[in-house]
Amino acid sequence: MYETIKTIVLTALVFISVMLTFALWTYHPKYDVLQSSDEYIQHVSVSNTQVDTAMVVQPEQVLIHKNGIHYAVVKEEEKNEALKEIKKWSLDDFEDISSSVPQGKFLSFLSGKERLEVIYPDEVPMDIYRLIFTIEDKKTEGLAFDRLVVPLGGKDEFPVYFIATDKRKIYRATATDASLSVINRLAREANRFPRYFAYPISEMKQLYLPENEVTLNSLQYYTDELDADKFKEALFSDPSFVKKDLIPFGEEYTDGSRLMDVDFLQRMLLYVNPAARVLNSGQTEPETHLIQKSIDFVNEHGGWTDLYHFARWNEEDRKVVFRLVVNGYPVFNDYGMSEIVETWGASDLMKYQRPLFRLEIVDRSRTPKTLPSGREAVKQLEQMKGVRRSLIKNIVIGYELVKDPDREKVIRLEPAWFYLYGQTWKKVAPSGTERGGEAHGLE
Repeated sequence: MYETIKTIVLTALVFISVMLTFALWTYHPKYDVLQSSDEYIQHVSVSNTQVDTAMVVQPEQVLIHKNGIHYAVVKEEEKNEALKEIKKWSLDDFEDISSSVPQGKFLSFLSGKERLEVIYPDEVPMDIYRLIFTIEDKKTEGLAFDRLVVPLGGKDEFPVYFIATDKRKIYRATATDASLSVINRLAREANRFPRYFAYPISEMKQLYLPENEVTLNSLQYYTDELDADKFKEALFSDPSFVKKDLIPFGEEYTDGSRLMDVDFLQRMLLYVNPAARVLNSGQTEPETHLIQKSIDFVNEHGGWTDLYHFARWNEEDRKVVFRLVVNGYPVFNDYGMSEIVETWGASDLMKYQRPLFRLEIVDRSRTPKTLPSGREAVKQLEQMKGVRRSLIKNIVIGYELVKDPDREKVIRLEPAWFYLYGQTWKKVAPSGTERGGEAHGLE
């Protein structure tokens, strides 16, 4: 009897052992991440902020042209009112009418008669406009525009013009089920808006600058450091393999392939992925456009720690830049401390550069600073040695981000005039103050 029981027990144990071995061999756990290391996405958030495309891709100017005078809608709430109305329109039947506007009439077409003009900082692809406005026409792939022009006074159905100034392209769309009640109201009240003047920089482009002096406050902010370890968790495929080393004035993180540098002096983060494949010649962009992919990437790790707006992009270099905005004005810094910059390979991120701090508390002490009028700024710019008018791409009022030399966690925002010269932002230097004929570059 004992031998029989022993045989049964041994047989049962062997059976159980075989079943466990089989289960281990055939078990496939359900992972929360993709198996490919290139597609691995860490769900780590630096902040809880999430943004949509319309919050990031914002116009830099909204103007009303009326009776030959240019008025700027400068208050953010009124800009948003106008944009909110445009978003309700259904835009269809796009048609290229570029050839119908004579060469010498292009600029007057933009600002002639009574019109609303919405100007973006760079050409925005139609794929992105579709995420902001209601665009029904499907035959607009591959197009990009930097401004919209809306004739005032229309009812229910009227034309809306999408314009690419550098390419001298004008597409007319039809807005249906549309109202201009908000925009027409702003036009009727235009006299209360600051007057601007047109400054032509080419046969196809003119800038709008304020007729009068502009007074802005110099600001001081206490900043909050962002946790570099959270970026390590978000950016590396397997953070457990990442090694951290101290380097002069910073830290370096690497997994043997990717690299993340933390610069303590400039409070900047630089992530580089050399293994990311470069887009081959003739290869097309995947379904998600580069600008949207860049917005999504920062959303994935809660990287919108302050208010940033789309600033520019380069299709050839596959580079997208977002700029810090404070009180509606762009912020510039010569070390990139006011920019989020992404460079992409065929599908993976190759380079990511950004500030490693957020603006936390604004200091109550504010110093008013009066900037010269647009005409005076242009005069100063034209008197600067070595500046060629043909290379001036833009002129704006903004803030220069300056580190406080005495307080490590305090930064100052100083109002100033800036101009885009080629691909570099520079500060307009008053006559006689530029050194050696060279303007100070601000990236």
